[in-house]
Formats: sequence, structure tokens, C-alpha cells
Amino acid sequence: MKIRRATTGEEELWRKAVANTLALEGQQSPAATAAELAEGLADPRCYLFIAESSAGPVGLLSAYRFPDVTTGGHLVYLYDIAVNDKHRGKGVATRLIQALIACCEADGVRLVWAGTEATNMSARRAFEATGAVQEGSAYIEYEWALLRPNDGQE
Repeated sequence: MKIRRATTGEEELWRKAVANTLALEGQQSPAATAAELAEGLADPRCYLFIAESSAGPVGLLSAYRFPDVTTGGHLVYLYDIAVNDKHRGKGVATRLIQALIACCEADGVRLVWAGTEATNMSARRAFEATGAVQEGSAYIEYEWALLRPNDGQE
């Protein structure tokens, strides 16, 4: 199993990783455009990691770095982490998180955080295995959908 950060020009590999992991979880969101993928892969604030087996991508992690305008430094939010069903329970998510943490340490990031439902034991095990400390006992998510799917896209 190889874990690595995706880079410019690997749009198709990222798209395949999404199809092999997130699509299997029933996510119905529209696919990113080629321009959006290229922009994300070129942006050093976007952390996009892929777990690859000999058969291709089996896991992914996306996270985003931004300045903490309240207390200073930089923060990273771990946005997506997904592993193909056939590769779960084998430490893939843990290795993806470890790769993110290593990059964040090199970039001088002050804090990395993620959220999940209290009942998502797989995510909680992966977070705790990499040194994360639980903050709170419940997770409630709110969204503001500003554009409907495909609005503003050709």
C-alpha cells in the first residue's frame, strides 16, 4: 500500500480515487470539473492524499489549510477521508491521516481537526490511533447550500 499526496496533473487519478471510495458510500454530489480538480491539485493549501494498492486507488483524504485570524498560525480541517470497503480495517485511514499530519508539521500548521458522528466508530478509531483527542461528545453538522448542483457549471 502506497500513500502519497496527489499533485498537479493527477486529476484523473483523483477522480478514480473518488469513484472507488466516496461513490461507494452513496454520495450523490456532482463531480468536480476538470478546472476545479486542477485548481485544487495546484493549491498548496489543499492536502489531497491517495492510498494506492496494486489495483489502483483504494482510499483518499482531503483537507484544507487556512490562517487562524483569531489566535494566529494556520489550521487544517480534515474534510473527507474514505477507504474502499474491501480495504477497511487494514490501517489505510490511519496511514492517510499520518501522511496529512507529517505534511502539516512540515508546513508549520498549529492545529488539525475533523468531525464525525459519535456513532462512526471506524473514523473515531482512526483519529484516536493517530493521536487525536476527542473534543465534545456529539457532532451536529449544518450546511448552507448556496448553489444548487451544477449551478454556475457548464
